[in-house]
Parts: sequence; C-alpha cells; structure tokens
Amino acid sequence: MTRTFQFLLLAFGVLVLLGVLGEIAYSLAVTTHGNTPERVVPVQAGPYALTVSLYTYPAHASYALPFAVAPRQPVSGTLNYEISSVPDPSDMPATPVRASFSPDANVRNGIQGDAEMTVQGKWTLDIIVTGSAGRGEASVLIIATAPPAIPLWLGWLVGGIPLYGLFAFLLSQRSRRAKPAPGVAIG
Repeated sequence: MTRTFQFLLLAFGVLVLLGVLGEIAYSLAVTTHGNTPERVVPVQAGPYALTVSLYTYPAHASYALPFAVAPRQPVSGTLNYEISSVPDPSDMPATPVRASFSPDANVRNGIQGDAEMTVQGKWTLDIIVTGSAGRGEASVLIIATAPPAIPLWLGWLVGGIPLYGLFAFLLSQRSRRAKPAPGVAIG
C-alpha cells in the first residue's frame, strides 16, 4: 500500500469516528434533562396537585422525552407513580410504552424519567399516582414531531462514500502502474 492510500484510509477513519461521536453527543443531548424545562404543565391527579415538567417540547418521535413530576404541595407519606406514553388511537396505530423513571433526589416525592414516543403524532403522558390520600390519574397532551432530518451536506457526504472509495482505488492503481518493475530496464 502506498503512503497516500494509507493516509486516505486514516482520514476516512477519523471522519467516521467524528461522525459516531457526534451522533452519540446528539443522542445524549436530546434525552438528558436540562436545567430549565421547555414546558411546565400543572395537573390535578385526584387529590394530588402535580407539576409535570417537559424538558423537550415538542417531543421528537423515536427519541426519549425527558420529564419530571413533582407535587405542588407537601404530601404526607410517599407517592407511587405509574407513567406511560399512550398514542391517540384516532391519530395513529402505535403501542403504549411504559416510562422509565427514578426518584428525584432534589424534590421529595418527585421523580425524573424518560418516556418513549415511537412515532410522530398526538400522545398523552398518563400519570397514575397512589399515596396516603388515595389514587389519582392525570393526562398531559404531547405532540411528537418527526425525527430531525440529517443536513443536506451530511447526506451528500455519506451518499458519496462509494464514489470516494472508487476514486481512491483508481488513484492507487494509477500510481502503481506508473512505477516500473524493479530490475527492469526501460530503454
């Protein structure tokens, strides 16, 4: 292999690595709770007044929606939650998805979690709360938009990979053909 071809392979590997790291960073940024919610919804779940904070709004379909739920007033005892994202049956055929969540260390009886919205359309975040005052239910309407499209320049870059590989191959063959075989005199 010539040094030029090795350099091209190295450059290609570095570009692919940067692309993968960029995708990982984007996925983490989309699904991580920020400092400030983009939408705050007060809801009444039976005897419990709750605040639902959505950290991405509108939600991106096929990405997790980060959320937090906290009581608006102090509650005696502990609260148990069941949360799921449910699609609007008149809007699309999709399956309800149970949300994953954990206790919020900063808010008593509060939780933080992620809800999946698998396809674009209207969804509801169904919240069921059980505590010392009984059971309560609340729903928050959420719109899930299509996943963000890749930029046009990135599409051409990725789509042109076979052409770039063919070009590199042809260049390596041309440079190989131009060199005379060792020990052969030209004359």
